[in-house]
Amino acid sequence: MNKSTGYKNILKNFQYMKLMMASLINRFGDSVDAIASAWIIYELTSNAMWSAVIYGVNKLPSVLIMPLAGAWVEGKRKKPVMVVTDIIRAICVAFIATGYLFNFLEAWMLVITTFAISTAEAFRLPAGSAVTPKVLDKEDLSYGMSLSTALGTIVELIGMGIAAGIIAFVGTAGAIYIDMATFLLSAFLISTVKMRNDEPSNVKGNLSNYYSTLKQGFSYVLSSKVARFLVLFAAFLNGILVPLNSLQAPLASEVLGGGAEVLSVLGITVTVGTLIGTVAYPILSKFIGKEIFVISGGLAIGIYYISLIIAKPAYDSVVFMYVFVAFASFMLGLAISLLTAFLQVEFIELIEEQYLARAASIMNAIGQAVTPIMSLAVSALAAFLPTDVIFTLTGGFDVIVCLYIIVSRTLTNTFKSEESLNAA
Repeated sequence: MNKSTGYKNILKNFQYMKLMMASLINRFGDSVDAIASAWIIYELTSNAMWSAVIYGVNKLPSVLIMPLAGAWVEGKRKKPVMVVTDIIRAICVAFIATGYLFNFLEAWMLVITTFAISTAEAFRLPAGSAVTPKVLDKEDLSYGMSLSTALGTIVELIGMGIAAGIIAFVGTAGAIYIDMATFLLSAFLISTVKMRNDEPSNVKGNLSNYYSTLKQGFSYVLSSKVARFLVLFAAFLNGILVPLNSLQAPLASEVLGGGAEVLSVLGITVTVGTLIGTVAYPILSKFIGKEIFVISGGLAIGIYYISLIIAKPAYDSVVFMYVFVAFASFMLGLAISLLTAFLQVEFIELIEEQYLARAASIMNAIGQAVTPIMSLAVSALAAFLPTDVIFTLTGGFDVIVCLYIIVSRTLTNTFKSEESLNAA
């Protein structure tokens, strides 16, 4: 096996480049579709309730269906699953665009098609997670995934940035049709990818066997120290960021004393930090140990929450406020991206391949379930606590968890099992 030469080696891997291009095309279409769909819901219903209903329906399959879908995908060829689910999503968004264009689309139709699209995604995500090791050598995983994540972020930003122009030029329905085209193009590209060992298992496809396969997946995650830690820490990471994501407007107004322009600064600097961290991870991972990534990244999130509040008296200086928020948010984006890259790469490297799709679906489902639970908790706290108190409590909780991981030697004990997993 040849030693990785970095990003240059990834660019020479034609099969992975096709897989990555399919993902980037999808990200672009979805970013445009997100704006167009939000506008369709508003025009169609003029009711915030429907927006909330559709948002909830969009998340349900990730929590309820994805674990079973991961068990089903485990025994199937992954490439056909990805191609078929892309085609299903293309048909669904084409129906939405056509219904809107010819004025027969109704809110209940949006609910059903949204559920169908999310259900297809519940099958595609675990298949996609299991496919990466079939086209990338182990030593190239960190570079390949970092490049894909970084380019995906850029493409998504471009899509969101030009979405309004696309809608103005081709109309809302036209923007949705563009999303349909990206799904079809993605399906075509994936169909041409040559993968290693993408063969179905001999397990018979009945519900009892799928349930048994899923149960084995949960048993594996619970029994493997590495799998258990990665799943739980990913859920913790999703949950700890909910206060920041859900209270940005109150943060800007109540704490920082600014307006929408503060949100722009925060969003831009976090994104820049994320991009730099994602690209830098494969290089840094050669010199920095796993424990340092987890602890420093985890602590950085808690310090970010607390530092924004501690520095509040100095926000009388608008210049200081912008500079401090920009720097702190950049460092937050850097920490989050390094943590996310670490979790993604370690997950694929350390989880046994036969359990990869199931473990990925379980991690995604738990991560998705944590977000609405934390959102409800934050909403309840926000009803009687000011934003600065919520941020202080969140930061303190994050620091306590990270200190516990250090004191209990959780990471040391966890990654001692890495060699046994690799040898299995």
